[in-house]
Order: sequence, then structure tokens, then C-alpha cells
Amino acid sequence: MIKIDEGKYEVSTTREDAIEKFMQLQGDCRSEISGELPIEFTCFSNGEIMITHPIRQRHIENSNSTNLFAKVEEQDGKTYVTYYTAFDTANRVLKAIVLIVDILLTVAALALSVIAPDKKQYLILFVLALLFYAYRMFIGGKEKKNAPKDSEILIRELENRVQAVNLWDK
Repeated sequence: MIKIDEGKYEVSTTREDAIEKFMQLQGDCRSEISGELPIEFTCFSNGEIMITHPIRQRHIENSNSTNLFAKVEEQDGKTYVTYYTAFDTANRVLKAIVLIVDILLTVAALALSVIAPDKKQYLILFVLALLFYAYRMFIGGKEKKNAPKDSEILIRELENRVQAVNLWDK
């Protein structure tokens, strides 16, 4: 993981109350990150927060590698949310492995079409699948370039939730 940004927000309530309120605010966000991927705000009972592409919608070809991780903490009698955004390079490695497997399948289909000429339609299907996946990989290659912009979107979502907690009783 490569850290992109980090920071801290003060919350005007106790740690336990903040966690409870953040848990009530969890769910899908209105904003989207690059590639028009939705993002989701999640807060756990231990005070850990994640803003990321929803796991239930995650597939290798359309997952995003930029995520926000935060923690609700108390320091010197005050409550803070400390956060960092990170770019996960392991996700890109996994996409490359899947592409290699697709290439190997295409080579196998080519070999089969040479051995059994009446099965050329399988070759066409494999080549089309490979081309589609390669196209998705090139779009995914923009992920790292878009990481700072995605990081800003994720931080803005966290800031909106912190403001909501701070204005909860007003």
C-alpha cells in the first residue's frame, strides 16, 4: 500500500457517541470515484472506519485500489478521527495475474483451433474475451493516475460525515 494523504478531524462529542453516530451514518455515498464506481462508508464498533468500493460489488475487473481508512480516537480529553488514504498495489498485481491467465487460455484456444479447425468459433470467443479484458486493464491502468483525485473524494466524504456528527444535535 502506498499512502496518498493523511489527516485528522476533531469531533465534538465523546468517542463512544461518535462511533454510535458514525455507525448510523454508514451506507452508500452519493459521490463516486473514477470509473463511476460507487463508494461506501462503513464504521465498526471498535471505531475503525473505511470508505471504499463496496465489497458486495467488487470484481477484479472493476474494483478500485484507492481506499480511506480511519479511526475514532480520544486524545487529551478530545475526540478525533484520524485518517489516511492509500493506493493498494496488490489489486493491480491480481488484475495482471488474471490477464496472464486469459492470455494462456487464448493461446490454448488457438492451439485447439489449429488441431480441430471446425472449432474456430471458440477461438473467436476467447479472443473477444481477451480483448475485452485487456481493454479493462488499460482503463485500470489509469487508477494510479486517478488516485489523488479519488483520495480527495474519499476525504470529502469523511469530512461530510464528521460535520454531520458535529451538527447532530443542532
